[in-house]
Parts: sequence; C-alpha cells; structure tokens
Amino acid sequence: MPFVRNFLLFSILLPMLCGVVSLSLKPGAARRLTLVAFAANIAMSAALLAHIMSAGEGFVYKMGAFPAPFGNEMYAGTLETLMALVFSAIMLMSVIGGREDVERDVIARKQSFFYLMSSFLLAAMLSIIYTNDLFTGYVFIEIITLTACSIIALKEGGKPLAATMSYLIMSLVGSALLLLAIAVIYSITGHLLVPDLSRSIDALMQSGDYYIPLVVATGLMTAGVGIKCALFPFHSWLPDAHAHATTSASSILSGLIIKCYLLLLVKVYARVFTLETVASLGVGPVLVVFGVAGLVFGSVTAIRQRDVKQMLSYSTVSQVGYICIAIGLGSRAGMAAACFHIIAHAAAKSMLFTAAGGLIRASGRKKSYDALRGAARRDPASAAAFICGSLAMVGIPLFSGFVSKLYTSAASVGTRFESSAILSVVVVSTVLNAMCYFPVVACILAKARDAGGEEPSAEAVASKRAEALETGAASDCAEPRRQGARAYAPVGHKPSYVVTLAAFIIINLGLGIISQPVLALIEKGI
Repeated sequence: MPFVRNFLLFSILLPMLCGVVSLSLKPGAARRLTLVAFAANIAMSAALLAHIMSAGEGFVYKMGAFPAPFGNEMYAGTLETLMALVFSAIMLMSVIGGREDVERDVIARKQSFFYLMSSFLLAAMLSIIYTNDLFTGYVFIEIITLTACSIIALKEGGKPLAATMSYLIMSLVGSALLLLAIAVIYSITGHLLVPDLSRSIDALMQSGDYYIPLVVATGLMTAGVGIKCALFPFHSWLPDAHAHATTSASSILSGLIIKCYLLLLVKVYARVFTLETVASLGVGPVLVVFGVAGLVFGSVTAIRQRDVKQMLSYSTVSQVGYICIAIGLGSRAGMAAACFHIIAHAAAKSMLFTAAGGLIRASGRKKSYDALRGAARRDPASAAAFICGSLAMVGIPLFSGFVSKLYTSAASVGTRFESSAILSVVVVSTVLNAMCYFPVVACILAKARDAGGEEPSAEAVASKRAEALETGAASDCAEPRRQGARAYAPVGHKPSYVVTLAAFIIINLGLGIISQPVLALIEKGI
C-alpha cells in the first residue's frame, strides 16, 4: 500500500493529538500548535487528493489492517478528499480570522480549551467525511455535538450559555432519531458497513421485503439530519447559537458543522440507499417541500433582523433549505450541485462571519446596523471581504453562489420536478438574499456622522479616542452621533487577519470562475 494512503489516518489522529497537548500549553502556544496541525492537514489532504486523481479511483482503508467487525473501514474518494481539503482550509482560516475575538471573549485560562475543542471538531468532521461505517459516523456526530456546545459556551455571558442548552437539547433529539434509524437498518440487514448495506437494501427492494421499515428508517435518518442541520421547522436553536458565539465558533458552526451533516445525508442517500431506492421511497419531494419552506422563511426572517450576526444566522437557515432542495431532486446532478453549494456556502459564510467580527470590533463591539454605519472606512479589509461574501450569497456572476445556483437549476432538468418551478425558487432565493445583504452593505459603506450631522474628522476621532483612553472608557468609542449611533476610530489588524480575508476572497472568486474542475471531482466521487 502506498504510504500516502496513511495520510487519511494521520489527518484524523494529528488534530486529536495536538488538541490534547494544547490543553497543557499556554494560549499562545496552544494556538500555534493548533494552526500547525490544521496546516499539516491541508497538506496531507492535498497529497491524498493528488494520489487518488493519479490512481483514477478511491480506496478502502482498513483501520489497523483488521477487517470488520474487528476493525473499522474508511473510504477515500475524490469527493471525500476534496471535502477534507476544503474543511481543513476553512477551519484554519476561521481560527486565524477570529483570534482577536477569542482573546477578548474567552477568559485566558480557557483559551487553550477552545483550541482543544477546535482540534477535536476537525478530527470528528474528517472522520464523518471518510467513514465507511454507519455507526462510526454516529459516534463522531456525538463528538461534534459535545465539542460544538463547548465552543459556544466558552464565550462569557448568559446568552451563550442559554444558546448552548438549546443547541444541546435539539442536537440530542436529532441524535436519538439517527440512532433509531441505524438500529432499524441494522435489524433488517445485519450490516453497518456502507457497501454491505447497499447490497442488502438493494436486494430487499427487489424482493419487496421490509418496505415499510425501510421507509421508516429513511424518514428517521432524514429527520435526524434535518434537526442537526437546522432544516425548517427544526431551526429554532441555530440563530442564537451562531449569533452569540465568538467569531471563530460562529464561522465553524455555520460554515462547517452544518455542512458536515448535509454531506453525511448525501452519502447516505447516494451510497447506502442509492438514489433509485430513495426515489422509490418518496423522500425527495418531502425534502424539497421543507427545503423551499426553509429557504423562504430563513430569508424573510433574516431581512427583518437588525443585528448582523442574527441576519447571517437566519441566512444559514435559508441556505440549508437551498441545499436540501438540490438533494431532494434525487439525481446525481442534484447531489453534485448540493455538494458544490456545500463548499461554496462554507467558504462564503465563514468569510462573512469572520469579516463581520472585524466590522463589529471597528464599531465599538456593537452588532446593530446603525453601529456598523461607516464601518468600511474604519476597516476596509473586513468590509471588502463582507461585500465579496454578500455578492457570493446573492449569486452575482463570477462568485461561487452564482455557479451553485446555476448547477441546481440545470440539475432539475429531467427530474420529476418541473424545471421552471426550481428556476423560480432560484430566482426568489436571489431576490431575498439581495434584500438580506444589501442593506448591511449600504450601512457599512455609508458615512458615519457625528452629533451635528457631519462626518467626524480624523482629528476629532483621534482626540475623542485619546480622551476615552484617559478616562477609562471603551477605547473604540467617540462622540455619539444622531439617533444614538456612534462614530468610531479606524482599527488596525494583524497581518495574519488580512491575509486570511484575502485567502477567503480568492477562494470565493476561484469557485465562481474555475468551477468545472471542482464539479468534475464531485461528480466522480458521487
């Protein structure tokens, strides 16, 4: 076996090991060790993807060289390694981009614990991406649940704690449904490995045996994942959990964890049940209906928000619905479009939360639209990234969101759904997204005004900032302006933060301009 194939195992074990070690280190050393581990994962995932592309096919990796049921199996194909590369890269950028807020929101003695949980999160997500065993996937889903709750609760205050409890309760309900679905499937087939399950379920469908239990198992699996990924109407826990977490946690939760569950649903539909079986069980239309409802509800609710992080959180509910529509189409093209949108949304939404964190820091730690007025002048780097992410979410050509919507529309042709209806949903989604994001963009591009209605001069802002420092007031604040908003001083960022935003922008533009190679890898993997 080529040594490069061991990178699959190393990419899971390395974050776990570094996470355990980081707990005994000071916060700065823990952060550096974590970032090194994430960077190493990017290199290993890229090498593994190159190996699979060169070999022309994926491979099964037996943990410890022991066959099931004594050992465990992982599978690495083009889809898995591509997703592992994307998840590792976005995880690295999310932690770097939210560093300043972690240092402010999390007390010093708990910051090393944050990096421990972040490492465990990446290891668990990669395990779900690679797993070839249904129960192993469930185990790591539970690890994600516990670690995700931990990084939310680490931020000081009552709201994060309340959001954590809501997240935990709903996640446990979803986990119970998933476990029940796995139990039903195992009782019918006697298997947990994906290839064996696929053969057994195909044989049962041909014979007509256990049809009702298979419908029940598919429904339980879909409902469990729907709760986990905040599909409407199971979305109530998501906005507070994502909005009240620190910036890095918000980026990871919205950009990666939600997508990990959706990717698992794609793998279950395509490889465990097969698309033909899912179509005959009638799951697709139900998923499309709930997806459309989630898309509309999430967007409309996001439009009504005046807190930028709440708006981004409800927008995630909308995008989950959009991905579920693509999955519900029940075709391989639909699954490919869903996977591409998972990547596109992960990159765009993580960038938006990271950039929003910078704009909030430049606006006196306030998240309201009024406070963000003029933020582009105080923090041009964050504003540029936020605008780029907004254009991607709306679906403007040359950005990643446009390509994913185009692929979803094309995937609807030839399915049981009217392509005109799906195209109408895409158009409505574009309009609603524009109504979500453009008011925020207008606010940050507008001029901040002082109490006299004029834009404050640089000298006035600097003077007010110095006065605030001398009096012990918040260092970001200056003279209150009309209607209770404030003018704030320009902010500076660490070079790593600016580089991270630039990388996010390049990724989003790259996915929009050079999308075909990525889609080809996804289609081959599916």
